[in-house]
Amino acid sequence: MHTGNWWWEMQEVFEKHHPNATIVPIIISSDKTQVTLFRNKTAYPVYMTIGNLPKFIRWKPSRYAQILIAYLPTTKLTHIKVKASRRRVLANLFHTCMSFVLDPLIPAGDKGMRLVSGDGAVRHGFPLHAIFVGDYPEQLLVTGRKNGECPVGDVKRDELGDFNMQCIPRDIVPIRHALASIDKGYDAFYKACSSVGIKPIQNIFWRHHPYTNIHMCITPDVLHQLFQGVIKHVFSWLKLVFGHDEIDARCCRFPPNRKIRLFLNGITHLSRITGTEHAQLCQLILGIIIDMRLPNGLSSDRLIRSVRAILDFLYLAQYPVHSDKTLDSLEDALCRFHNNKDIFIDLNIREHFNIPQTPLLPAFPHVY
Repeated sequence: MHTGNWWWEMQEVFEKHHPNATIVPIIISSDKTQVTLFRNKTAYPVYMTIGNLPKFIRWKPSRYAQILIAYLPTTKLTHIKVKASRRRVLANLFHTCMSFVLDPLIPAGDKGMRLVSGDGAVRHGFPLHAIFVGDYPEQLLVTGRKNGECPVGDVKRDELGDFNMQCIPRDIVPIRHALASIDKGYDAFYKACSSVGIKPIQNIFWRHHPYTNIHMCITPDVLHQLFQGVIKHVFSWLKLVFGHDEIDARCCRFPPNRKIRLFLNGITHLSRITGTEHAQLCQLILGIIIDMRLPNGLSSDRLIRSVRAILDFLYLAQYPVHSDKTLDSLEDALCRFHNNKDIFIDLNIREHFNIPQTPLLPAFPHVY
């Protein structure tokens, strides 16, 4: 849905059988959140909105465009001592709960429903699960993929950091056939799921959702792919390159400024960093490292260029409106990052760049 092509394709499909049908893209988001500081108390809310609303309305909590539809269990099932069994049971529990919540979308997506708008018009609407928004572990949980794999396409683990690699969404048809083999026994079900690259989840919630390819529902977003993905990794690499003490000392020496937040106690000790804090750190990091020397007399030019490139990519990706020129700049920034990132290998900080969030970065220019 994020490219607009999906919406046109669905509209053409429905025009053949249901003329004048209204597509209602359903956007589901979830995020396990810690609600206390000193005790491990968490909440697992699930929210829903629709793609028919303009994004500037969906972004504002005051407009109530996001509706809370469920709280999922947060139990860790620690009484199950075998870790593999515990992970399997937790995955089945998640999908069973999500099935209970989202199963009403199945008949509504097949036959449609009457929708009355504010002007009194009655439309034949078809709510279809179009997007799932979540962090990387939740993307794996929803798609049934394994840790370290791409939740969207069949990208090999050792090719995740390849700039020329194209992440094409997986075909959902063989996956549905594999999930349907559960009636043949667990051994046959396990082999069928392994052959298509998913975990043997017994009641995966999107199996019967009409016109839904869950791998196309995973869309690139700034928070999970950039702030909590590549940017977070780059920050950790810089800490290893320059050391925690020097970075924190430079944070303390920043002059007062009313437009940026000052981290007078340093930044290396921060944990559970929010998206807002990531954005505030991005305002400082290039100024902190701009004149810092690398060990062994290596030139810092490539490191500075790589950090600047990923920051350029971050800020360009947040433009509310794009032109051909800004999209070209977005691709150029990503190209500059890949051309200079090998400095971290030369510094023995990284052995590879096979980060699961990396394959979705080239998709950003095609989102707009």
